[in-house]
Amino acid sequence: MTATKLAATLAEPAEAGVFHLPLAKAADIAAAARANRFRAVRIDLADCDDKEAVLAAMGSALEFPDWFGQNWDALTDCLTDLSWSQAPGYVLVFSGTGNFASVAPDDFDTLIEILSQASASWAELQVPFWAFVLEP
Repeated sequence: MTATKLAATLAEPAEAGVFHLPLAKAADIAAAARANRFRAVRIDLADCDDKEAVLAAMGSALEFPDWFGQNWDALTDCLTDLSWSQAPGYVLVFSGTGNFASVAPDDFDTLIEILSQASASWAELQVPFWAFVLEP
């Protein structure tokens, strides 16, 4: 896919969601996000082996407000609000997820479900919200 086509695809809220991509695509995703002036955030979960570490990593990377409650419900609330970080669209790029996915598969599935729900919620508002899980 060309850079122009990727940027055009990212601009479509109805196409957004959670996708698994090879690590080599990270630069292309970042460039397409910049072309659309979206807020793009790289979230490294390599050192995370439980839910608490993942929530802390996400809260830090996304600069969640002080009221972030460090639980799945609070993550959902923050991801579907983002009023402190207004942008025409959002791209979250996750790397280093392998350890978390293998030691806490149920929590990993919950994270993916929350990201999917957030994307659907933003699509209703015509705002693209993408999550990419990079794999080696």
